Amino acid sequence: MSKNSSEREFIFTLSQFENPQILEKELNLKLAGLELETKFAGLKIDMYGIEQDLGVEVFVENVLLKSDYSHQYRLLKLIEAIDKGIIIYQAVGFKDKYVKQLRDKILNSSKKVNLYFVTINPELFKGIDLLNSGTHKLKVYENLHILNEVSNPIQLQKEMSIIRPIKGNKKYREKIDWDFTNREDVNNYLLLQLRERIPYFLSFQRQKSNLDNMRIIPCGFGKSGVSLMLTVEDMRYRAFVELRFREFSPPIYYKIKEREEKAKELIGEELKFLDDKHTITYSFKSRGRSVRETVDRLVDVAEKFILAFSNDVLYGEEERLDMWEEFEYSL
Repeated sequence: MSKNSSEREFIFTLSQFENPQILEKELNLKLAGLELETKFAGLKIDMYGIEQDLGVEVFVENVLLKSDYSHQYRLLKLIEAIDKGIIIYQAVGFKDKYVKQLRDKILNSSKKVNLYFVTINPELFKGIDLLNSGTHKLKVYENLHILNEVSNPIQLQKEMSIIRPIKGNKKYREKIDWDFTNREDVNNYLLLQLRERIPYFLSFQRQKSNLDNMRIIPCGFGKSGVSLMLTVEDMRYRAFVELRFREFSPPIYYKIKEREEKAKELIGEELKFLDDKHTITYSFKSRGRSVRETVDRLVDVAEKFILAFSNDVLYGEEERLDMWEEFEYSL
């Protein structure tokens, strides 16, 4: 996980998520069902998936520094939580005492866990830093390809690693049959459509937890105190997209409200500004519509929200000339 609000580690992980053959080739694995920032045993896993041939879970932890205490603690907790699987630990370098501690933790147990130590090539950092701080946040996804210019991005450290024959019964099967009477399926279908049609909004790429009982899905909007909220159906049978402002963010809300009429032209007359809640909302009746039809409309509205409001939410006036992009729906 990145520190100080930086997306550097997430950008690195996302590039591997989009190009899994990088890990597959270097580690001789076959990965499927990859997810970003999955919750597991109370931990947030940078990337999670299934090794299809071995039938075991794969957990990837990344740090764009030398191995440190915080990541060491997380990996020790992860080892305690699993009985079988593959852990891939990627860092610029590894401290000997941490390597020994992790190896001992596994070898002194009866757990069938393989541990891959993988070094990250620092030549990647120039591109990562450009994407993190020199690229408009809605343009990062389409420019991930610049990281592919580094020919040897990672290297397996075989002498450190624990690689033994293991076999499990885990299999990834792509979801094709959706049960729209099931809330988890409805939420997963909505997230799938958001990821496929608006992949450049990186918050959608992160896996959400508790989808089986969550009626409203929250997505960070890149700034503390601002959230994009979506639901296929609330308690009043409405579907909606909302941009909610909390903490120190109300000034951004009122700045956007100065262009309320323009916003309605771009998104629709159903758009409302709720001053008492510092919320911009677009809702419509979901009852009588199919889930697919409702989701199609929600995704369309969500994209208009993102394109219209991102510049104001993500960048202040002082950054306007340097970073702002003119999008089709931008205010």
